[in-house]
Amino acid sequence: MPRNRPQRLRALPPSVPPSTTRGLPTRTAESLDWLDDPALTSKDVALELDEWRHVVSLPEAVLSAPHNDWAEFVGPSARAALDDAVRALGRREGAPLRAELARLDERFRRKTSNNPFADPALPWWARRWWH
Repeated sequence: MPRNRPQRLRALPPSVPPSTTRGLPTRTAESLDWLDDPALTSKDVALELDEWRHVVSLPEAVLSAPHNDWAEFVGPSARAALDDAVRALGRREGAPLRAELARLDERFRRKTSNNPFADPALPWWARRWWH
């Protein structure tokens, strides 16, 4: 009976990026970690990006439920943190994150509509109605 080769039993090589920065390019993650803001670490931004992806991927029926925490609190909070990260990064380092946010924002806009009664001082993602 053949046995498993030792390399198959070993852990992943160190070149595999940790799951905490999944979705962030190396240059962007390193730039975030160099910032002096403890709220904008690569781990925190990656978690917020995963949260925004999750909210955007929810079906319209879930987003339109009354008193919905996903739509009222979780999504806008995650998107605000991502906006802070984009503003803190340089043009080159933040480009991949901006591109990913543009793609996710478009999906979010398609699932929601503008709330004309919302405070205009709020960011656009906090002034959306769920159909």
